[in-house]
Amino acid sequence: MAIRQNIPKALAPCILEVERKFRSLAVRQLTQHGGTPPFQTLHALRLQTIRDTYYDKAGLLSSAGVWARRRNGAWEAKIRKGGNFTNSQFEELHEVGDIAACVERATGVQAGEREDFGLVTMADFITTRETWIADNEFHIVRDKMDFGHEVGEVELQQTLEGKGGEALSEVEKRAEMQRMDERITEFMTRYSWAFADGPPVGKLTAYFKKMGNTPSSLAR
Repeated sequence: MAIRQNIPKALAPCILEVERKFRSLAVRQLTQHGGTPPFQTLHALRLQTIRDTYYDKAGLLSSAGVWARRRNGAWEAKIRKGGNFTNSQFEELHEVGDIAACVERATGVQAGEREDFGLVTMADFITTRETWIADNEFHIVRDKMDFGHEVGEVELQQTLEGKGGEALSEVEKRAEMQRMDERITEFMTRYSWAFADGPPVGKLTAYFKKMGNTPSSLAR
């Protein structure tokens, strides 16, 4: 008789994303030598068209700092770990099982992907995205939405593995994201010539303002 071994399930990598928004670019065309000091390197990626459909259930997800969406048909969830609506720190989920568990914790609803995890659509729009990679790792993004809004972000992303089969602790995640945020701040200060002054408005905030229906979790 075969002996069944209890093999521990491999932990999914932890994906951390930190971003700081900016209102718009301060230059007509972003180039490596468009200001002083120049970027060390600047590489433009191909133009993207993105359809985002955001989901919630009576505001329970957004109130818990969770954003669930379909991006070009693929499910994603982002869990806020710190920051605010201008400089944000997230853990990203891409595995369907992880997203279902996250939604259940926030809403109390057990449902699968076929049932949209028991959620309903709260926003749907198309974004035209320009992306540049500066200094080999910082992603500069300019998004133009089909409802007439524009906003940009500087992003850093880290994919981390736990040690010894153990998941990263919340303390470890927050410490790493704090370091990432400090690096983005230094980057944007160094290349301030590239980013326009003024408070940025996030795409969801702008969307709900346009539609005249801002959830309380965003009205801050």
